[in-house]
Amino acid sequence: MSLLVILLFTNWIANFYGACPAPLPSDQSIKATKGALTGCFYPDTPRKADFPPRIFTKPAPFQPGEKLVFRVHYGWFNAGEAVFEVYPKIYTVRGLPCYVFRGSGKTASAFEWFYKVRDYMDSYVDTAQLRTLLYYRWVNEGDFHFVDTVYFDYEHKEIRGRKGTFPMETWTMDMLGAFYYARRLDVHSMPPGTVVPIPVFLDDKIYDLGMKILGKEVIKTDLGTFRCIKITPLVVAERVFRGREEMIMWVTDDENLIPVKITSPIIVGSVSATLKHYEGIKYPLTAKIK
Repeated sequence: MSLLVILLFTNWIANFYGACPAPLPSDQSIKATKGALTGCFYPDTPRKADFPPRIFTKPAPFQPGEKLVFRVHYGWFNAGEAVFEVYPKIYTVRGLPCYVFRGSGKTASAFEWFYKVRDYMDSYVDTAQLRTLLYYRWVNEGDFHFVDTVYFDYEHKEIRGRKGTFPMETWTMDMLGAFYYARRLDVHSMPPGTVVPIPVFLDDKIYDLGMKILGKEVIKTDLGTFRCIKITPLVVAERVFRGREEMIMWVTDDENLIPVKITSPIIVGSVSATLKHYEGIKYPLTAKIK
């Protein structure tokens, strides 16, 4: 999913961990965004895409105001912090009510002498179909900096990024939106071995990803002991899901489906993230045993 949760996953797909500070969306920025969407890339009333409609069997497990804070570890060392939040308001973009998801991350002060990171990403996703409409990235990775804006055009089945226009052949998410989309699925009813495809646009390329259910497990963290569903991402190669199940995510086995722990190997050693604080969750955290 890097910024963890997404950022571990993102780093697993590509070399991505960094970004410049940016304020949370304001009313004016949303209005400006909507103007850009309707005036330059989209009609005021979006036409229905030919893609099969998404049908969800349960309500969204998150709500405006949810905030998840993770401590990121490199081996035994505290390497930084990652935050994932649902902006407190529902905004209207292209005439559609939208969630604004934000992921942000920073390195711990003890690591900044070596490699300083500030990373922000915002995802504008409609509440009904969970379609990504707009995606921002602000990257500040050591001496490497850039800002990216990506538009998802469902009328013309195109994705417009900083390096051109890319065809969209099926529902395709940004990385951050894909995280919340995965939580929207009814994973409780999926037996071990189930694989769900989730195409993702990242770094000017569409990746055919999959989420595989590994089973259930009880794990201990600093916040307590939790009943969890164990999940791993996979990559599609030649129309077959491939992967060595290296990155593992444990999400609460309740209605919230929030990650409590993530582990991922890197070139040297491994990186992990553990949930250290949460607020504004939608349902009681019944997966917590003690």
